[in-house]
This record gives sequence, structure tokens and C-alpha cells, in this order.
Amino acid sequence: MPDHPSGRLRPVAVCIVGAGPGGASVLERLLANAPELLGDRPLHVHVVDPYPPGAGRVWRRAQSPLLWANSLAADITLFTDEVSTIEGPIRPGPSLAEWAAARTDELREDRGSAELEPFATELAACGPTSFPSRPLLSTYLAWFFRSTVEGAPANVRVIVHQTAVVDIVDGPRRQRVRLAGRRPPLQVDAVILAQGHLDAEPTAEERERIRFARRHGLAYIPTGYTADLDLDALRPGEPVLVRGIGLAFVDLMVRLSHGRGGAFERDAAGVLRYRASGREPLLLAASRRGVPYRSKTGYSWTGERPPLPRHFTVEAARATADVWSLIGKELAGAHYHRLFTAHRERTTMEWAEFDAEFAAAADPSELIARAVPNPDDRFDRALLDRPAQGRPFADEDALQEWMHAHIEADLTRRHDPAYSQDLAVIHALLSVYGVVLRLQDAGDPVPDPARLLGFFSYLASGPPGPRLEELLALARAGVIRFLGEDVEIAGDDDTGDWRASSPSLPGVRVHTRALVEARLPDPSLERTRDALLRRLAARGEASTDSAGRLNTRPGDRRVVNVRGDAHPGRFAVGHGVAGGAGSAGFSRPRFDAPAFRVNDALVRGVLKHLRGIGPAADRALDRLELVTGATQ
Repeated sequence: MPDHPSGRLRPVAVCIVGAGPGGASVLERLLANAPELLGDRPLHVHVVDPYPPGAGRVWRRAQSPLLWANSLAADITLFTDEVSTIEGPIRPGPSLAEWAAARTDELREDRGSAELEPFATELAACGPTSFPSRPLLSTYLAWFFRSTVEGAPANVRVIVHQTAVVDIVDGPRRQRVRLAGRRPPLQVDAVILAQGHLDAEPTAEERERIRFARRHGLAYIPTGYTADLDLDALRPGEPVLVRGIGLAFVDLMVRLSHGRGGAFERDAAGVLRYRASGREPLLLAASRRGVPYRSKTGYSWTGERPPLPRHFTVEAARATADVWSLIGKELAGAHYHRLFTAHRERTTMEWAEFDAEFAAAADPSELIARAVPNPDDRFDRALLDRPAQGRPFADEDALQEWMHAHIEADLTRRHDPAYSQDLAVIHALLSVYGVVLRLQDAGDPVPDPARLLGFFSYLASGPPGPRLEELLALARAGVIRFLGEDVEIAGDDDTGDWRASSPSLPGVRVHTRALVEARLPDPSLERTRDALLRRLAARGEASTDSAGRLNTRPGDRRVVNVRGDAHPGRFAVGHGVAGGAGSAGFSRPRFDAPAFRVNDALVRGVLKHLRGIGPAADRALDRLELVTGATQ
């Protein structure tokens, strides 16, 4: 590469928009790969986010410690490891559980930082199967970000801007990144959009509900981050319809029980009970399945892992017209591998024999009946997905009794390693996501991402066991009641309120003044509230895929405009981006996380793009505009 007229190459610059876990992981991969692909050429990396770096908005420290992360401490890392199938260098590091143990030792030896002192008790109690509070996870993510920056190569400078990007425009040679309330713009050679989950304007259906609520003086809370919602409109003692019984519902439940002065305590038999404060509303839980998400498992994996991917591979997916059957076979195969290798006494044949017959069988039901005598040990995707199986109940009390028994049985099973085949299915679901990402990157057709994400979230990304136990205690105390399967909710102009009904309770109609949408908004470039994306879309510089996500070119993840052209120096990754399913910022250790593969491949493409930029012809371009107050 030719020398710059001043005797050196001008610095190249990249801007990462978003400093949550996704942006932090992109930064780590960028710094890890820079020595190989950029050598000693100066590199300036701008990281822009109005929220604290590492944690971002969703995991920011300024949240109530009542709210938890939804993953075990041992299952949270942003570090690559020996099983990561990436082209760039491996940079191992501690999981949150390992980090907590090390920080506890430092505090005991008076070597800990003042930042950690408020967490001393939680750190000491944090083990592999603990669910950390969101403020503690935020502290781990901030530590990861700082450690990443501190380990940057000598020729790399990282500049953090705690503000928002409001626009990006192409200049003669570089892109100009405009920041909120700041001038002049940053001058960069590449931009990586990594904003993660974003707020969205209401859908047409939600706008109609807002108008209906205003006409009749009702309370309506649309989709959004439950941690940020104003819940003052939900009155003590009054019934509140809640659409969704997933993770957003759990956050809502916590804020309206713990957060309003209620308390949980165990009775003499060890059963968790709820002592109400009198300030709680009555939550009427409604959803398609009618049941809460399955509990997280309460034990760690031991022993042999299932061979994944086995049945649902890239090659097999390309060769079949029935992708969902192939996914079902992958999940079942992992289930039976674990059953046969870890719980051999509950099977009637050797694993190798079963595996060969199972792989060849179009319908393995007869084989399974022979080899697995107890129906409770068999994999039944339909029953897992819809446990109520469309049954009607005699009355509301009968439905509540069935629901309480269902939740109690799920809690018991998910905390008993004798049923570790359930955890194997979760591993298989993660593998399926990895294959889907590979298909998307290759431009191949993929199964319905929304359907796959819904099943994954329900089965593998449910609430921590203690939270589901609290949900059961609240249900037994009458603070939560369930409405059954396939609940329909609508505004009733005749009565001037919200109406709900379910085939689980024929003839029963529920009327309330308040309705809460307990779920995050779907990703939508058309409805996003992000000022940057709105401007790019308005100018036709950003387009959407069939699901409404920001469109990127398969493989290199360059942003695609409305004409179908990929921008040479503009990249995007994350939840709201095409192909972003499963590309979360952090993942499980030693699991070959899809997010790390995606981020590693992305930044290698970015660095190769930067490597191709020659010396500046104009000395003025040699000045990198840095914003006053930015930090390294």
C-alpha cells in the first residue's frame, strides 16, 4: 500500500451505531481481527449510543434490581472460545458466573472497585445457576466493554459518544455521521448499524385501540419495554386484561407485586405464598397458547452433548420441501440421544440401534413406542406447544386448577436433571437457529422466522424458575387468573370497555377498563422511532425484507437500498435486521454461538473494505473530526 504524502497512511475510521451487547460484541471482534487485516494502519473506532456502553438501553444499570436477566449466570458470555467456528482469532474470557466469582474474591481481599461494592451480596451469592439482576448484568457488560477497549492494539483508538446518531450521508470520499445536538459530523469510512431492539410506532390495529380507549375513557398500554412503561393507570384491585404471558408479562407481574409492596414467603410445607399489599390489580392473562412460557432449567448440563446439527443441516434443509418436519426430527433426535445416553434404564435398546432406525424412518412412532416405554419420556412437539390441546373447561375454577397443576408440573420437571432430555431439546433449538442463520447468509429460503422464534421463546427462553414459582403463588392468591387458549380481545362499543373470550371457557365474556400489550413491538423499518433509520428509509437508502426488517445483502450484511444495491461501506446486524434471528449480543459459553460467527464475519468484511482505502488525496481528509467530550 503506498505511503501517505506525510510519510504515513491516513487513519481509517469506522462508526458502530449502538453500544449494547450486540455493538460491544462487534467492537470486540473488530479489535480482535484488526491486526491481521489492517496491520499497523491507524484505525479510529467511534461507538455511539445515548446509553452506557456495553449495556445499552435494555441492560442499563439504572433499572430496578427487582428485574432479572433471563439467563443463568453460567450461560452469559460475550467471549469466543475453543468451540467457536470463526475465521478470526479466539479471545476467551469469563462467563458472568466466573466473573462474579473473581470479583467476589477481589472484594473480600479489599481489591475490588467502588463500582462493585453495592453488588457485594449479590456477587457472593451468584453461582452458575443464579439469575443475575439486570443492574449486575449491566456491570458485567460494562466491564467487558472496558476490557475490550483497554486491550485494543496500539494503532487503534476507540472513541465513545454518549448520544444518538440522527443521520448518515455520503460525502465525496467518506460518510458523514451526524450526531444529535453535535457539529461537525464524524467523518468515517464505514458504518456498522447495531442498534438492537428498537421502539416502534403503533400498528394500525394498536392505533385503533388507542382511539377506542380515548373515546371511552379506558386504559390502554401498547407494546413496549415493560421496564419503562408507566403503570400508574392500572388501579389497585381492578381487573386488567394482559395480552401475552411471556417474558414481558413476567416483568409486569414483578413490577405490580414486588414493586407495589407485596411479599413472597414460604409456608410450613415449603410452598411459596404471596402476601398482598392491597395495591395490586387483578391480572387476567391471555394468549394464544393460554399458558406461560416454560420455565428455565434449574440445573447445569453434564456429560455427552447431542451431535448437532444432525438432521437439520444446511444441506438437508436445501434438499427438502418439508423444513418443519426436519426441524422436528432434529429436536426429537437430541431428546432421544440424551435419554439413551444419560437415562439408559428408561429405554429398551442400544442408542446406536435406535439412532440408525430413527434416522431412516419416515414415521418413527412405532420405533419410539418399542424403545421408550414411558410416554412421559417421549418427545411430543404438539403437546409441548399446546398443552391444553383445545379442551373446554366446565367453569373458570376448573381452568384455574388445571393451570396451577400445569405450572407446578413444569416447574418440577424443569428442575429435575432426571429429565435432562428437555435441556437437550433446547440445545437443538439453538443449533436450528445457527443453521437458519447460515441459510440466510447464503440467500437460501428459510422457515418462517416469526414462527420459529415464537416456539423457541416459549420452550427455551422462558422465565427463571423462581419467577414462574412466584407467578404460581400469585395465581393461587388470586392476583393472576388465566383466560385459556386462543383468547380474542376487542373493544366493545355497546359496553364501552374491553371484552375477552376464549374457547376454553365457552360462553364466558370478560369485561375490563384496562388492557396491556405485554410484548415487545415487532421489528419494523416502516414504523421505527429511530431517527437515523427513518431518514435512511425516507431517502430510499434503506429497504425492508418480507418481514419488515432492515434489508441487508446475504453474506456480507451490507445495507441494501430500495433499488436493490448494497452500500459498499454501510453494514447492519442485530434483532431488527434481515437474518438477525438468533444473533443476540451474548450467548452461552462453549456453544459455537451464531452471534459470534455473524459478528466475526461482518467485521472481517468491514476491515477488508477499510484495507482497500488508499491514502487521502486531500490533506484536509487527514483530519479526523472528534467530538468534544468523547471518551476513549
